[in-house]
Amino acid sequence: MLFLISSAPDTREFKSAYRLAKDMNADICLLQNAVYASRSLYDSNFYVLRDDMRLRGISEGEISGRPVDYGGLVDLMAEADRVAGIF
Repeated sequence: MLFLISSAPDTREFKSAYRLAKDMNADICLLQNAVYASRSLYDSNFYVLRDDMRLRGISEGEISGRPVDYGGLVDLMAEADRVAGIF
């Protein structure tokens, strides 16, 4: 399962979605304002949309996750048995 999370890390939605994804041992991809969390998560088991990082001034050296472009995100969604978007 793949969780797409776009809410800012200081929101209830982000915290609930991240906790649920971790409990389910699901893959996570951070999008939009959720990419800010990539600088403070100490887990490297998640993906971060590269274009959203760049738009927010975050470099790849600042994150612990794995950057992915739109093509990579499409591949992740195609490979997952289920995809859940948490906005």
